[in-house]
Amino acid sequence: MGTPPTWRASEAVHSLQDEILTKTPRSQYSSGMRLLNGLADALPAGSARRPVLMLALGAFALGTDAFVISGVLPRIASDLGVTLSRAGLLITVFSGVYALAAPLMAVATGTASRRKILMVSLACFTAANVLAAIAPSFGMMIVARAAAALVAGLYMPAASATAATVAPASERGRALAAVLSGLTVATALGVPLGTLIGQGLDWRYTFLFVAALSTIAWGALARALPPVPPAAIVSIGDRLAAVTIPGVPGALTVTGVAVMGVFSVYTYLAWFASETAQLEGVSITVIYFVFGVCAVASNLLSGWLIDRHPPRRIVTFSLSGMVIVFGALWLFSRATLPRPTAVVLLTALVACWAVVGWMFAPAQQKRLLHMAGPLGTIVLSLNSSAIYLGQAAAGILGGALLNRGPRMLTLVAAGCEVAAMVIFAITIAGQDAAPGVPDSPVESAPHWGD
Repeated sequence: MGTPPTWRASEAVHSLQDEILTKTPRSQYSSGMRLLNGLADALPAGSARRPVLMLALGAFALGTDAFVISGVLPRIASDLGVTLSRAGLLITVFSGVYALAAPLMAVATGTASRRKILMVSLACFTAANVLAAIAPSFGMMIVARAAAALVAGLYMPAASATAATVAPASERGRALAAVLSGLTVATALGVPLGTLIGQGLDWRYTFLFVAALSTIAWGALARALPPVPPAAIVSIGDRLAAVTIPGVPGALTVTGVAVMGVFSVYTYLAWFASETAQLEGVSITVIYFVFGVCAVASNLLSGWLIDRHPPRRIVTFSLSGMVIVFGALWLFSRATLPRPTAVVLLTALVACWAVVGWMFAPAQQKRLLHMAGPLGTIVLSLNSSAIYLGQAAAGILGGALLNRGPRMLTLVAAGCEVAAMVIFAITIAGQDAAPGVPDSPVESAPHWGD
């Protein structure tokens, strides 16, 4: 029969521990073991651990694909003979299709085997990225990005539902957070690596890299994932009913407007770095790496903060922080600085942007869970759609501002965050006037990673 997979995993961990013990000084061994134990505690135990990790690997591939295009967008525009603002429509198409497809596909495939959904969606996702890599024209590239978004919208809800099913009830929060962390880690590792490949070789290799990631995830899931029963169907009517919950429409609007401000700059970050700090080629990778690492650290910090403070306080801090950072980027874009100084300053500002910006999503999600009660998971899916609609609008908004220069781009981004703060204040005032809509920590509310 062979060795069970969970025993093989356990043997591998013990082997790694033995190697660390024999080759590492005791002080370093203690800190290393604490790190290993901490990582282990963040994952489900037993037979659920391996499938959840493989689901997270698939999310990592999807997250890399969603964000990495920003780092190679100027090269795509040049190679396909379109303007940079028109190339930005690739992000608009991807985000828009994802926002609309995710809830519709979840309803349409509600009675299907989730294992089959995951395998088919990853296979189609691989094919879509291969198509992007060989696309001979901008029109074909649009088709490839739309296809990738369609199957990504199929994979992520199924992956989250599967993780919650294979894990014991007491560990479902960890399983969900682990899958969602694949998207977050993609900003720290997948995006910089994909950008490095695209800048150092060719942008087409970036999409082949994503296709390779999803192929590995497909093979790993094929081996690790047990049969999983179909998910419970949530109708479109149920989703629409969730929108009528007091405070939810305003909160979803805040999400969309805040994300629109963030991605109006992030979508064209490679162009912005070139225009303001004369960064070109592989050196742009440093900016994306710093952004990604700080985003992951911020996401973890936000999880700690929202367990100890009202989520609205963290949202307020994040939105006001983004107004300050985009204002600082506006001042930076107006200054004439020596290139080394400009590079250091831009890197520092990008780090600050990632730290304050990535605190927003976890806090906003916990607010929505408090407001929605038993309909919390439905409202979170609507919030995901709001995020991608904000990204879709950002591609158009940012592209329309490129001919006005970096100053206008950052000024409008700051304006979006100010607008989000105003809508947030109005929403909070409405909640305070209607008792029964909580916005303080609720013990029974599940914790979502990001």
